Amino acid sequence: MIALAACSDDSISNTTGADGGARCEGLCGCALAGPPDLTRAGAGSPSDSSSDDQRAALQRANLWRTSAGLAPLNAHAMLEQAATAHSRFMVSNPSSCWPGAHNEVMSASCGGFTGAGPGARATAAGYRPAALGEVINWESTPAASIDGWIWTVYHRFPFVNPEYTEVGFAAVPGTFGGRRTNFNTMEFGRPAGASATALTEPAVFPPPGQTGVPVLFRGNLEGPTPPLPATGRWPSGPVITVTFPSQEFELTVHKVYDASCAEVPSSYFSARTSDDPNVRSLARRIAFFYPDAPLAASSEYTVEARGTVDGQAWSRVWRFTTGR
Repeated sequence: MIALAACSDDSISNTTGADGGARCEGLCGCALAGPPDLTRAGAGSPSDSSSDDQRAALQRANLWRTSAGLAPLNAHAMLEQAATAHSRFMVSNPSSCWPGAHNEVMSASCGGFTGAGPGARATAAGYRPAALGEVINWESTPAASIDGWIWTVYHRFPFVNPEYTEVGFAAVPGTFGGRRTNFNTMEFGRPAGASATALTEPAVFPPPGQTGVPVLFRGNLEGPTPPLPATGRWPSGPVITVTFPSQEFELTVHKVYDASCAEVPSSYFSARTSDDPNVRSLARRIAFFYPDAPLAASSEYTVEARGTVDGQAWSRVWRFTTGR
């Protein structure tokens, strides 16, 4: 665990001030300021058949994943095959053949069928998963595709989930919504019989010292749509996540402060606290929150997260800076 003696619960709680003053000044003064470690972006191994796009996507995914302290992902040729098959299916068939982005319809008029869902497609490619996930979008480059996923809620989850050890990315050119772009699919997996590197402490994202953090999140553009912030409307501020070593966690404090030490109203969600079925099924070891409204550009913010993990007290206080 990272020791934050100056930010101990006692030293913070014994100062004064509700959403400003001495308490926040003390807290902000001892926040982890980074910068994040971006040196392990190339730590993952491509497959023997990885294309340039697949190598670029792997490196971009690991840049974000390792900056949060998680083990890098390796590419697997079978997952790349499954991702490519699904992207090609979407490109070559009308949307009626894929009524949901993760689904394929088997019929005489829908060519290239390899499986109704991600699990079936991975199996068809020869992969035997102990854990499997899939994300899809329509960005024009591998980097934009990865970044498009990482700054959302549910599509970030696979990138910060230690249960996954391998990935397969595919970008197939096509037309979507009347524009030329790529149909991007990324499969996340862990093969049967393999173990994942366990987290020794919770992983936060954005990581301490991260710059260029988006000022807002348009949750209405993500599917499934995350819960609305307390304002009842989008956009919110950027998504903040904490990935825990197990499902036995509770965050009792989850706050964001601006540069003047004023608390920024935020909405918090976890499987334990939310009635949303997507949160309850997808966020079993990941908690997330976001400011209720967009943040100011080019500004520093401090995040305070406190609670328990497996019955033991845990806290993290860190900073990030928004982009323009």
